[in-house]
Amino acid sequence: MENSTLSILGRLLGAGLVAGGLVLWGGCDTVPAPERTPRGPSVTDLRVTPDSLHESDVQVVDTMAQVEVDVSARVADPDGTVERVAFVFEPSSNPRRTISGTLSAVEPPLYGGTLPLSVPLVDEIYTVRVFAVDDDSLSGNQVTGQFRFVPTDTSEAAGDALRMQLNRRPDDS
Repeated sequence: MENSTLSILGRLLGAGLVAGGLVLWGGCDTVPAPERTPRGPSVTDLRVTPDSLHESDVQVVDTMAQVEVDVSARVADPDGTVERVAFVFEPSSNPRRTISGTLSAVEPPLYGGTLPLSVPLVDEIYTVRVFAVDDDSLSGNQVTGQFRFVPTDTSEAAGDALRMQLNRRPDDS
């Protein structure tokens, strides 16, 4: 009986060692998966239309010009999905006074929208920045464009001042 018990225990121990060896040997043979390096979305082909407006071309309400600017860009995410495309519209004279929002998917990869804006009646260049965020919460590159608003007074006042200066006699005070 003793031999049969030892024999059974020996077989179980042998089977356990063989199974454990196969597991260990099989585990060493696997190759780790390559690490995925997530990449952010890419924004290209920014269009700002029109790129400038004159006061005579727009409606003025309470010393503010009511303008509409179309902004569009192409956006692609090489390893995922574009979650949102954001824009920032900022005046060069006061970058803290910005307008921001998101552009809608027109026909992916094209995103765009019409921005109804109220701008002061001053000669100003606005910078338009567009960037995208993907499903990995990564942002990619940023593209920039410009929009310029030209009030009526600025060009006429500058021309009048220049004419007065040119036509002035040296003894005029």
